[in-house]
Amino acid sequence: MLNTQHLITFGVLVRTGSFTKTAQTLGLTQPAVSQHIQKLEAELGEALLIRHGRTTEISEAGKVLLSHIKELESCYNRFSMAWSRYQQEKATELSS
Repeated sequence: MLNTQHLITFGVLVRTGSFTKTAQTLGLTQPAVSQHIQKLEAELGEALLIRHGRTTEISEAGKVLLSHIKELESCYNRFSMAWSRYQQEKATELSS
């Protein structure tokens, strides 16, 4: 099973386009961000980024992963909203 934090790191990295900005956003060190990406690549057996010196671009494998990360984020957001509604309904029932 893929590490959720590593998936989050990859998603933020793609959005920011920067290892430094990703580290700042997530409260990590830059080496930790690099390590998360390396571990994902090792686990998946594919390069997720194409490195050009200091810049990177997302690989085809990275695009596939990113599309699924977006689906997972949507699923989590739907769950969070449903859970909030459930909690509100439960609180209303208890106060009645």
